[in-house]
Amino acid sequence: MRTQITALILDDDTIAIDGRRLAGKNDVADAISAALQRDPDVILVIEPTKSAYYKGVGTVVYASQRVGMPVENLRYMTEDREVITFDALRTRNPTTSA
Repeated sequence: MRTQITALILDDDTIAIDGRRLAGKNDVADAISAALQRDPDVILVIEPTKSAYYKGVGTVVYASQRVGMPVENLRYMTEDREVITFDALRTRNPTTSA
């Protein structure tokens, strides 16, 4: 089983990873990078405390991509606490094309 860490989105500016409260893209990127160094196959679960914290979710996604985390290793926790891949999230919420 792969290692799993959770990025708890406390608000648009504060993210907790492994119990550490972080603010800003650089701190988040450093924490994710450290997790990748410990386990290159680590799974990162993004858990917003409220669905309105889009900026905080964006910070985690941006930071994870900046340090080279594979998109396949990202997960999202839904409001009913189900952990799903971003592909599954996209399937559940398809965009409409103009």
